[in-house]
Amino acid sequence: MKSLPILLTALLGGQLALALTFAVNRSDHAAFEAKEPLVSFVPSKVDQIAIDDDAGHNVTLQRKDGKWVIPASADFPADTTKINGLLDRIAGLKKGWPVAKTDAAAERFKVTEKVHERRVVLTSGGSRAGELLVGTSPAYRQVHVRAGDASPVFAVELATYDIAAEPSAWMQQDMLDTPRDKIASVNVGDVTIEGKDGKFTLAGLGQDEKPRPDKIDALVSAMAHPPFDGVRGKGKAALSETDAPDVTVTLKRTDGSQLTYRYKKDAAGGGYLFTRSAEDYLFHASADAAAPIVQATRATLTEPSKPDKAPDTGGASNKSADDHAATAETAGAKPDQTPAAAETVPASSHGADQASHGGAEPAKSPGG
Repeated sequence: MKSLPILLTALLGGQLALALTFAVNRSDHAAFEAKEPLVSFVPSKVDQIAIDDDAGHNVTLQRKDGKWVIPASADFPADTTKINGLLDRIAGLKKGWPVAKTDAAAERFKVTEKVHERRVVLTSGGSRAGELLVGTSPAYRQVHVRAGDASPVFAVELATYDIAAEPSAWMQQDMLDTPRDKIASVNVGDVTIEGKDGKFTLAGLGQDEKPRPDKIDALVSAMAHPPFDGVRGKGKAALSETDAPDVTVTLKRTDGSQLTYRYKKDAAGGGYLFTRSAEDYLFHASADAAAPIVQATRATLTEPSKPDKAPDTGGASNKSADDHAATAETAGAKPDQTPAAAETVPASSHGADQASHGGAEPAKSPGG
């Protein structure tokens, strides 16, 4: 009996020891996460970012004269805010407990040099400042990552779609923007849209014309923020691609300045090539993105006119037939008999009746 209390005491002591060990390990883990950066670099020192995936897509971003550009897209300005956000997120990643350390695990989580969702290589002054391999996603906005040549694989908070491997995703999309309240008018073909205080109307409306506000708004929005998905070149040779435009648009600003856009179908790749008078870049837009602009005509911006109603002759014909029937009935005829036939019916009938009864006197001759 004495051994039972001793055994229970020993078990309780063992549980307390395990709990203490677990608590210490958790404390060490928290301290480790807080102190160890996954990739050690200074964001402000980075002057080049190379991003690729294992499907062959890639983009390089460079800092030139203090501004981020995309060399493969004629040094078109890159989205500085987006780039700085990516650098800050990578710099803020901390090491937790690794989920794996073996080469087989690295392949399974797609964080190898050959197989990866994304690879980000940071360069500073011509030297590599850091590398991050991004792989599979265990949960929403989480990915498995591996830092450069290190073995451990970690799960961190990051989204693969924030690390695009295409140039178009990093372009400064607002470079061509004109605030809606700064647009005085938009002219394309036979259409002129006039704006005042951010509200727009179709000029020269006829008495029978009814505007389509949704189509007008789509055109104005497309001109306030001209959509594009790529830059095909820069300079005189590139601009000459739109020398014979399919569509020309003139946008007047409230300050009196004017911009001319020239759109031409891209015979090679589909969509449209376009230029703007204030820029020396040749842009590309998909057919769907350019549709509100290139399809703008007076016919598309107004409601279809209703055809004139044909005169209703059926009522007059029916009325004439009814009158004819009424006349015939009045004369004692069937509806399909003529008035002349109706007049002879009573006389014939009367004579027949007299003959059948023998009461009719024979007609006398003139001499009788």
